Amino acid sequence: MAPSYFNDDNSLLNFVVKEGNGVKGMVDLGLTEVPGRYIQPPHHRINKQEVVGSHENVTIDLSELDGPNHEQVVKAIVHASETLGFFQVVNHGVPLEVLDSLKVTAHQFFGQPAEKKAVYLKEVSPSPLVKYGTSFIPENEKALEWKDFLSMIYTNDADARESWPNDCKTL
Repeated sequence: MAPSYFNDDNSLLNFVVKEGNGVKGMVDLGLTEVPGRYIQPPHHRINKQEVVGSHENVTIDLSELDGPNHEQVVKAIVHASETLGFFQVVNHGVPLEVLDSLKVTAHQFFGQPAEKKAVYLKEVSPSPLVKYGTSFIPENEKALEWKDFLSMIYTNDADARESWPNDCKTL
């Protein structure tokens, strides 16, 4: 059962979004039931019967993106995005060590107390390039998204080093 102080949408939004606790904060409280605001209305859900045949396009080879098969790769990305909502990319050129370091760094960031993460909430972040949040526009969404994110708009290496949260600069 959701903790009793989530008795309305405002208390949930305050805890998750405005105070920066995020979805992880709810889980850390021992949440045993998904709050109703996170449950997509049935008529907005993906119809599993309509996407049954599209699973063969889940893995996309990015090594083909700069070659003669560019349009096929783009179409595969669009198709997977529109029908499944996700896909895996392979041959992207990012070294495994960087991906492993990124996972460790993400765990470090999201493992911090809410007040440290809240510094980067999209409404108050000290950098226009770095944003922490949960849903994109929670006040307008029919169902909140079960995620927390830290995003960065990459412009160049110098801006990235300057803007990235200090606690995450081991990457």
